[in-house]
Amino acid sequence: MAETIVVAVDGEPAHRAALDWAAARAERTGSRLHLIHVVEPSWGDRGGEPGPSLLRMSGELLAAEKDYALAGAAALAGAAAAMPLEIGTESRYGHLAAELAAASADAAMLVIGTPPEAERRHAFASSSAARVAAAARCSVAAVPHGWGAEGRGVVVGVDGELTEDPAVEFAAVEAEALGEPLTIACAGFLYHPLLDERVVDETEDDPREQVVEDAADTVLAGHPAVTVFTEVLETSPARGLVAEADGSRMLVLGSNDWQGVERAVLGSVAHDVLVNLRTPVVVVRAG
Repeated sequence: MAETIVVAVDGEPAHRAALDWAAARAERTGSRLHLIHVVEPSWGDRGGEPGPSLLRMSGELLAAEKDYALAGAAALAGAAAAMPLEIGTESRYGHLAAELAAASADAAMLVIGTPPEAERRHAFASSSAARVAAAARCSVAAVPHGWGAEGRGVVVGVDGELTEDPAVEFAAVEAEALGEPLTIACAGFLYHPLLDERVVDETEDDPREQVVEDAADTVLAGHPAVTVFTEVLETSPARGLVAEADGSRMLVLGSNDWQGVERAVLGSVAHDVLVNLRTPVVVVRAG
């Protein structure tokens, strides 16, 4: 059975970068695409369901987005297409993060769009992607509005906490499938930025070098055709990874498979990256 990629749509032509990204991935991986439009409650709403006018509007919006995705997939595949992209649609009523989290329960990936940089300067707008990524039950891809499949290479951030890092494996598979080089980056301070003192013992080797080398060895063992670079960045993790991934095809991060209340809080690095992203970011859910 084909995996499902869920993508949130709002009907705005300027916000279709996430849909383009999701459709291209579905076409490449043979996945099914499922479009979700969330009708959010307005002030004064008392009922538990939207009225018929809202449902009709949402249905028309989804039909238009489906037609757009099918036309794009057909143009991309051309005569080589063996069968059209399978696309389902669904309207939901409720709060965005909660409804997308529920829709992600049986999905392989949830794809969302993010506001342009000018809008992300507002804290409320910039936190939407982080809230969705924290609540989702699967990996999440956040695609900036206006992104157009430009860039070169795949970047993955590592910190050495997981011996088998699903984010590294995901990034390696993506780099191999796209024919792109992979950069494995570890960012963090070896010297305390305020005290100018080494965080680890002076006699020890730089542990960050070992982290990226181990990850590179793992990638090359399973994906020998991938060109792998390693980078150690003496800066804060989020700032370093955002800068390293600027101009790339995507940045890949890991996320713990938290349960219960902990799931509502995304790791600080992933949160800060999603607030400041410049290229598509995939947060890979462990487990």
